[in-house]
Amino acid sequence: MSQPVEERRLMRQSPKVIRFGAPTVGFAYGCVVALTSTSHHAAAMWLVWATFAVAASTASGALFVYGLNRWHELNRLSAVQVHDVVWPVATLAGISLALMNVTEFLPGPAHSGRDGLGAGLVGMFAILAAIPGAGALFGIWRVASRDVLPGTRGQQVDMLLALRRLLQRMLAAAGSVVALTTFSAGTWWLLEHSLGTPYGHRPPQFVLVFGAYGSLIVGVVYGPAWTALQRRGRVLCEEMYPLRELDQQDAILSRAADRQKLEQILGLDQSMISDLQGGLVILAPLLASAVAAFLPH
Repeated sequence: MSQPVEERRLMRQSPKVIRFGAPTVGFAYGCVVALTSTSHHAAAMWLVWATFAVAASTASGALFVYGLNRWHELNRLSAVQVHDVVWPVATLAGISLALMNVTEFLPGPAHSGRDGLGAGLVGMFAILAAIPGAGALFGIWRVASRDVLPGTRGQQVDMLLALRRLLQRMLAAAGSVVALTTFSAGTWWLLEHSLGTPYGHRPPQFVLVFGAYGSLIVGVVYGPAWTALQRRGRVLCEEMYPLRELDQQDAILSRAADRQKLEQILGLDQSMISDLQGGLVILAPLLASAVAAFLPH
C-alpha cells in the first residue's frame, strides 16, 4: 500500500467530528481572542496580529487531529496504553502552562494586567492542542525503550524505520505550530509597542525568549524518543553485525561496511541537533523572533 493511501486510511481513524471540529474550534478560538481585544482594533498592527493569531490557533487545532492520528498509527505498529504516557504528558503540559504565566506573578507594571493576554492565550491553546502529539512522541519512547522488540531482525529494522519516520513527521508538524505561535507573539509585541502599553515596553529580544521557549518544549518531547531510537538501533546493529569475534581483516572490513550502511539507514550517524536542523522548521521560531527583535520600530 502506498504511503498516501495509508495516510488517508489513517486519517479516517479519527471521527469526522474531531477531524473537522478541532481546526474549526481553533479558528473560532482565534477569532474570539482577536475580536475581544477591543482596545486594539484601531491600531495599525491589529489586523496583522489577528491574522497570525487565527492562523496559529487553527493550525493548533489541526495539530490536535494530527497528533491523534499519529497515536493511532503508533498503536498499529506496537500497542501503547494511555496510562503509559499520561504522566509525562500531563507533567510537561502543566509545567509549560505554569511557566508561560509565571510573569503574571512577577512585580512591576510590565508583568501585570491584561497587556500580554493576547499572546499568552494563543500560546496556551497551542500547548493544550499538542497533548495528543506529545502522547505519540512519548509513546515512541516507550516502544523503543522496551527490552525486546518483537519479530525477526527484518521486522525490527522495519519497526525502527517506521518509528523514526513518525518521529520526524511529528517534529515538522509541531515546529510549524511553534513558528506560527511565535509570529503571533512577535506581532502582538509590535502592536503593544505601538500603543505604548507596559507589555510593549519589554525589550524586543523578549520575543526571542518566547520563540526559544516553544522550541524548547518541542525539544524536550523529541529528545527522549530520539535517544531511545538511537539506543535501540545501535543495539540492533551490534546484534546483526558483531565485530568483536572477528579476527580476519577482510571479514572485519566487510562486516563493518555493512554495519555502517545499516547505521546510516537507521539515522544513527545523525546527532539530535542535526536532526532538528534538518527540519529547519524547528528553528523558524527563533529566526522569526530574531528578525522581529531587531527590526526598526
